[in-house]
Amino acid sequence: MPSSLMQPVTQKRLTNVAIVRLKTHGKRFEIAAYKNKVQNWREGIEKDINEVLQVVSVFTNVSRGEVAKDTDLKKAFNVTDQEEICRKILKSGDLQVSDRERESQLESQFRDIVQIIVERCVHPQTGRQLTPMCVENALKTTGFSVNPDHVAKRQALKAIESLCAELPDSFSRANMRLRINCPEKLRDAIRKHLKEQVEARIEEDIAAAEGSHASFTFVCGPSHYRDLDSLCTVTNVGEEVTLQIVEATVLGEVREARGDASAPAPAIAATAVPLAPQPPFAGAAVGTGAAAAGGYPQQPPRQSASSAVVAGQPAPGVVQPKKGMKCSACSAEFEDAGEYRQHCRSEWHNFNLKRKVKSLPPVSEEEFAEISLDAKEGFLAVDS
Repeated sequence: MPSSLMQPVTQKRLTNVAIVRLKTHGKRFEIAAYKNKVQNWREGIEKDINEVLQVVSVFTNVSRGEVAKDTDLKKAFNVTDQEEICRKILKSGDLQVSDRERESQLESQFRDIVQIIVERCVHPQTGRQLTPMCVENALKTTGFSVNPDHVAKRQALKAIESLCAELPDSFSRANMRLRINCPEKLRDAIRKHLKEQVEARIEEDIAAAEGSHASFTFVCGPSHYRDLDSLCTVTNVGEEVTLQIVEATVLGEVREARGDASAPAPAIAATAVPLAPQPPFAGAAVGTGAAAAGGYPQQPPRQSASSAVVAGQPAPGVVQPKKGMKCSACSAEFEDAGEYRQHCRSEWHNFNLKRKVKSLPPVSEEEFAEISLDAKEGFLAVDS
């Protein structure tokens, strides 16, 4: 009887394995790959197939170690070369991953989609970018779901169309700022095309100088970019017509910074509740500058604590409101914290707290004095 148990030397342990499965011609074929390498292979990051596969073999069941027959491979793929078949399965097969890995992948892809939407969409009333949290909530409202088999950009473009159609008051596709350089003889034709076909807003129209070309700087929707590219590279091929992207996303802040007077900033819709008039800030002109153009109130210049101490005095004509404390249970205001603490220990405050629990309105201090007197005489209960 042998003293030791012999183990097969040709056996290969498959650890940290990811199974890529392909069903075709009524058969199931599987290959054993590394978990982190399959996606890199499909994205073109990894080129060496030996770094992707744990073993260059085609199985019918990886967990059991059942190797596919050559007759089945010939019938399904018309070849018997194992490496070539592995490449086909890597390209078209389904990757079997755990729930945690799938959740992490979908979460990462969802963040990429949200970032693309943030970069390409603006608020239709303000012309400013939306926050990622706003985009995430809107996607959940419209019932958007991530497809792991499609790239993030493709899904983001479809999501933008859905958001602009279902939430037109909150989402709109951001415009692009482009520039076309052309010879002087094509200047009129290109200007006509921009106004009639593209409906672009021309910001700069520079005539051709000696030794240079004419140029148009304009703002248009991103859906017209392919048409303009075809105009420059196909229609006017050989005419030295070029198209440049000045800004891929035109925002409200960008227009204000450029000082573009021809681009009127969008007005803010009036709210249902009118705001109380605010006194003008000292040293600031009301209704002028970029704030008036953008529809936002002029903000006061921020001042550090040290500069406020040096100044010492408030600006003339500005009334400084008194800072006090208010009791919500009694609807009473107090000038300092000591008076407020003394009030909280009073019977009047405790009486109003009991009424607040019973959803009853508070009573004034005069009414409480009468109620307390009546309670002492037995006419009215305090807790009523």
